Amino acid sequence: MKLFSSALSAAAIGIALLSGAQAQQNQPACSSVYTRKEILSLTSYEWSVIKAVLSAMQRDGWFRWFSYVHNT
Repeated sequence: MKLFSSALSAAAIGIALLSGAQAQQNQPACSSVYTRKEILSLTSYEWSVIKAVLSAMQRDGWFRWFSYVHNT
């Protein structure tokens, strides 16, 4: 009984893997894939852009709004 159960489980896993591989082949390829950049490798220009965006968010009250939405 235990051998039959193991064989049945192995067969089910095999079928799932085969059907999953076929389903993935039917999926369209990604048009653009982004890789997250390591924070320690940012250039001074990239840091200035981040600083400008965060300053604008603070100035426009985005952080105040975000904390209000998530604390009520």
